[in-house]
Amino acid sequence: MGGAITHEIVCSHNESLHPFWVYDTLLFTMQSSTMTDNNALSVASSLVVVPHGTNRVAEGRRRAALLLARSPQETDLVLRGAHPDLIDLSAPEGKERIGIAQVREVIHQAQFAPTQAVQKVCLLPRAEQLTMEAANALLKVLEEPPRGLVFLFLVENPGDLLSTIVSRSQVVRVVPTIDSDSVSRLISTGYEEAEASYLAEIVESEAELERFIAHPIDLPAARKEAAQAATEATAPELISLGVGDAPIVRRAAVTRLLLRLTEGDRELAVTGSVAVARAGRGAAARLLGQLLAISFLALREAVEQEATPHPDRLRMASIDSTVWGATCKRIQRAQRALDRYTPLDGIFLSLFLSVVRGE
Repeated sequence: MGGAITHEIVCSHNESLHPFWVYDTLLFTMQSSTMTDNNALSVASSLVVVPHGTNRVAEGRRRAALLLARSPQETDLVLRGAHPDLIDLSAPEGKERIGIAQVREVIHQAQFAPTQAVQKVCLLPRAEQLTMEAANALLKVLEEPPRGLVFLFLVENPGDLLSTIVSRSQVVRVVPTIDSDSVSRLISTGYEEAEASYLAEIVESEAELERFIAHPIDLPAARKEAAQAATEATAPELISLGVGDAPIVRRAAVTRLLLRLTEGDRELAVTGSVAVARAGRGAAARLLGQLLAISFLALREAVEQEATPHPDRLRMASIDSTVWGATCKRIQRAQRALDRYTPLDGIFLSLFLSVVRGE
């Protein structure tokens, strides 16, 4: 929660090169903002899906720097918003929407060659602020993109943009990491370090975190109770708990869902996919995010277990790492299908049955 930094960037700063960082790199390469000189020019539009609470201006500029900067000095210019080839497309001061006039100005600027870089980057840190008229104007640009201009959209939910803009963009998902400041705040209220790390990992917003800080709980008891509720839940109840607003119960429910699917529960796959379709696209996106986070955690634990067997590791670590790696990729495909507005029942029936069959 909070830290908007992708796993491949973390990996580049990890000197020990533990085996699970290798898996991080393999799984999230397709989402990476890192573009080489050869392929940067081929991407007319990237849609960056960020976690709630992300500093979108800073995150957008960091990604723009990967496209524009060729030196530390140029990187600094981009991060400060002062690079001459970085175009900021945000709502004017005192307004809440990005209008057609601003889009026309961007189109006008695109007629001129870049000043320092090999291309220009138009950054929209809050792309959902586009008016319908402005979005349609941008769509026309994306259909015939000007040479040397790249658009970088940032949103929390792809559904907030025109589906036709989403379909014409490379979708990148920022993977949140545990915020060390959040862990410290939790420890200061009496939680053990392992408990604080767990809570910081499962919360999805500052509001959820603040509830645990303002009202410390008996975490082992709460986790035991949540696990029991997940064990006793029917398929529709399991889905409902997995997209709910109680972080501990949410994590227990999705973990239980994954375990039952990997153990071959075909009935859950069918009834669960129907329940997700009824819950709606917002709930579906939330569930996929939870599924990916837990599957990725299970993958890391499985890799560690294979490298150094330990009887006290989680039950999920007993499943082969290749199974969890394949599961992560299936979930990512489901996320892309959701972005393309594929029917929910089809997305989740396909996903759940593929996990059941281990394909």
